[in-house]
Amino acid sequence: MSLLLESIKLSDGEFYNLSYHEQRMNRSLRMLCGVHDFVDLEKFLLDIEYPLQGLYKCRIVYDENSRDVEFVPYVPKPIQTLRVVEHDRINYEFTYTDRKVINRLFDLRRECDDILVVKHGYITDSSYANIVFKRGKHWITPWSALLKGTQRQKLLEENQIEEEDISLEDLSTFESFKLINAMLEFNGPEIAISNIVF
Repeated sequence: MSLLLESIKLSDGEFYNLSYHEQRMNRSLRMLCGVHDFVDLEKFLLDIEYPLQGLYKCRIVYDENSRDVEFVPYVPKPIQTLRVVEHDRINYEFTYTDRKVINRLFDLRRECDDILVVKHGYITDSSYANIVFKRGKHWITPWSALLKGTQRQKLLEENQIEEEDISLEDLSTFESFKLINAMLEFNGPEIAISNIVF
């Protein structure tokens, strides 16, 4: 099995959304490794040395036996355009360090900044983030997301976004979109739907 990965936002010494990351780590270890011991993520992180100033991606690479942590200074990628790519067999329910399939799809983006993966005719995610679409006053995220991300889960529970099946044909019913993940909050840039390229 490929090693698992958890990416956590660390800003000026504060870890974000730890309870959601902890839930995902424990679920992954239980389902993939048969491990039922509870990971106390806050205790684990507060016991190690970490930067107290600046914005970092805390990367935890782990399996049932090991936990390796690194702190990488974070600068958001400027994303303006997405290329639609289709792959009906892609599966990314768990966050693995092995991203070969996603990287191969990313290489198909041509002049675009990133990709928008479509599976069986339904919108899923970009190469590294969940996506939310604006329709009027509502923000909608695809029910068929490849990875049910921590930021996505938080926003759903706070009723800031809703879930729907979103087909390729549905894209024209939206005005704009945003990308969200552990590092990208919901207050990120809003991008016109016309910037999705077929």
